[in-house]
Amino acid sequence: MAASSNASSASPSLEGIVNTNENPHCCAVCLVGPVALAGHLIINCCCGKAACDKCNDSGKFYDQNSARCPFCHSTIIDSIGVIKKQAKKGHAWAQVSLGTRYSKGENVTQSFYEAVRWFRKASAKGNPRAMLNLSVSCLEGEGCSRDLAEGRAWAQKAASIDDHFKDAAINYLALIAIAYAEDCNRDEAQSTLSAILEMDVENVATTAEAQYNLGCLYYNLDMFPSALKWYTASALHRDYDADAGCGAMDCCWLLDRFAEAKFWLSFAPPREEIPNSQHWDRHAPRVQQYLRDLRQGCTVCSAPLARSNRKLCKGCKTYCYCSRECQKVHWNRSEDGHREECKQVMELKEKAKSIEWQGKLE
Repeated sequence: MAASSNASSASPSLEGIVNTNENPHCCAVCLVGPVALAGHLIINCCCGKAACDKCNDSGKFYDQNSARCPFCHSTIIDSIGVIKKQAKKGHAWAQVSLGTRYSKGENVTQSFYEAVRWFRKASAKGNPRAMLNLSVSCLEGEGCSRDLAEGRAWAQKAASIDDHFKDAAINYLALIAIAYAEDCNRDEAQSTLSAILEMDVENVATTAEAQYNLGCLYYNLDMFPSALKWYTASALHRDYDADAGCGAMDCCWLLDRFAEAKFWLSFAPPREEIPNSQHWDRHAPRVQQYLRDLRQGCTVCSAPLARSNRKLCKGCKTYCYCSRECQKVHWNRSEDGHREECKQVMELKEKAKSIEWQGKLE
């Protein structure tokens, strides 16, 4: 947290400061927590007390009049010197903060090696944030050798400390499993997936990122129905990621669910706004061509269709017919699955209304 203009430019004295929040996973103001992700937590470098974004933004985490920390009464200065002193004293929260600064190069020369060194120190004290950071370092091979087994172990250990860390742990475990799959080590990928499923993943994986990476994991293991389920959850999340919608479209194409594939195609933003989507490049052109082909003939009897005699399903607006009789046949023929697919598309359209960047939904 930045210092007030009234604060001294010198680092505050650490004498007399008692760290009463050695493992600050809960907001010291509203007591909500523990908060698993650092992006939702502000830590005062003077004493390690933490606050959620809401309390920090409302001004409850900083005494504007005295320019002091309301918890330890020290002058608040976001000083790398203070953090280093606290880290060397053995405070895990400061060791994590210092490691994070080294990894990002914030107020220090960037050093992944130093980042890992401090993350290991904090992990030895049982800090789950440090464990999750170590998991990523082992996955990416930054500051240490790439070691997927060690990365998996750290993520699992972090998850075992508190249920609130499980979503982040699941996200990293999914990335590790994907790396195993891409390395053609399917057995370890499956084993890591089994470890994820032991964490009550249905109720714990609540962020769009974790849901998306679960979708990618299942996709890499050729488990397309499960991949579609998690891609759909991620795409309909309030933190919508366009890649998730493209992943859902990809799965629908592979599962011959063309009405749903059309929905996700229309839901996606323009191609230039999703430059990294392999899902789009892999199957979107095929979906587009198939949808054009569907307009040319009756889905049931293959009779040629023109604009004058084409009857479009009013629900999914995907399949076309030459007569109402053919439309009834397709609706009632269980092996086609149109009734269920059409209902699914209608439900998706309703859910999609709450998403900020909708496509051209009809």
